[in-house]
Order: sequence, then structure tokens, then C-alpha cells
Amino acid sequence: MRTKVSQGLYIPAPKLNQLHILKQIAADQNVTQAELAEQCALSVAMINNYMKELGDRGLLEYRRKNSKTISYHVTAAGKEAIDAAQNELLQELSKLFADAKEQMQEMIMSQARGNLQRVVLYGSGILAEIAFHALESARISVIGVCSEDPAEVGQEWCGREKISPSQIRFMAPDAVVIALAHRSEEIDRELAHLCEREIHLIYLGCRAPETTTAAIEQDSIWSSAALR
Repeated sequence: MRTKVSQGLYIPAPKLNQLHILKQIAADQNVTQAELAEQCALSVAMINNYMKELGDRGLLEYRRKNSKTISYHVTAAGKEAIDAAQNELLQELSKLFADAKEQMQEMIMSQARGNLQRVVLYGSGILAEIAFHALESARISVIGVCSEDPAEVGQEWCGREKISPSQIRFMAPDAVVIALAHRSEEIDRELAHLCEREIHLIYLGCRAPETTTAAIEQDSIWSSAALR
């Protein structure tokens, strides 16, 4: 198993780092400390310290093949530690997923105009999956899903058939929820005409284009004037 750990706002705890190391060694007894460092996004010195600790706890064994080569082996106690840590991690990830859905709902509703009932979701990655479940939990119907890849039109995704952006206007949703990590000018052009049909664009994971932001601000100005 070769899953490289990425770091951003989320910083793995020592127990999680140990889990990653044990899993990598269980999958490949000949893995080097340099390879472990790359896969676990840690320095070689940190890997060495962790492995010494795991060895002292009886979770890891060193076996020397020759004067230059060492293989690493997860002990029976180490395998039990992997199972226990994975169960604990699963529980924490479940809580994080629930928190992510709640945060997503707040982001969507903060940009919504009026009562959202029917939306089209643009995107089919991990961010879109969380948005999909957040919308469903809020009892907002996802009536269509658009993929940024035209070749995927017609494929099934979360029980929905992927559609092309050109089909959105015929579905007349209350809004299009754009769940993409990065925005492109091509996508902006594809969706710009929807604003003219009073179909609101809600951006998640990427900033709205300046033209859309300006339009929203202008609408707010007109709405405020009308209330006076």
C-alpha cells in the first residue's frame, strides 16, 4: 500500500504517523526509511525516531540480511495495534465527515437566495460527494449532476446520471452548486448564461469569478434600495 500523506490545515498526530508507518511496513518489509519518509510526509530523522519507539514497544522488529541491508517486520502485537488504531481512526473520520457536512450546509445556505429546494451539483470529486450528502441531509433535492469532463456525461454517480452543462437551463433549478477545488474560465463561460435566467451560482472550494461577485453585490444594492 502506497498512500502518500498530504499536510495542510490537517496535521497527522503521532499515533496516526505510527499507523501509517506500520501499514507501509506490513505491505513491504523491504521498504527503506527514506521511502517511508516520502510516503508519510515526514523527515528521515522522524521516521527513525518513530521506528525506534515502535521497536521498543514490541510492535516492530529489525532483521539484518547482511552488513548493509535491514528488513522490517510488524509483530503480532503490531498487527493488533494497526487494527485498534484503524478502528479509532474510522470513528474520528466519521465525526469529521459529519462536521464537514455541517460546514458545507452553512457555506451553501450563506450564499443561497431564498428557499433552496432543487439544485444541480457541478462536480463529481470528493468535495462534490460531501456536498451531495450535505444537500440531501438538508432535504434539498439534487436533480442533476454535471461533470467537468464531457466524456463522463451519461455515467452514473451517487444514483444520478451525469448531464452536460447545456442541459441545466432546461431543468430550471433554484441554484447550481459548484463543488470544485479549482475554477476555470471554461466553466465560467459555460455557466455565465444561467445568471440571466435567474439561476444562482453557489461556489464551494473555489472563489466565485469577479463578475459573479460584482453581480451579487449589485443585486444586494438594488434589494436594499427597494426596501427603503
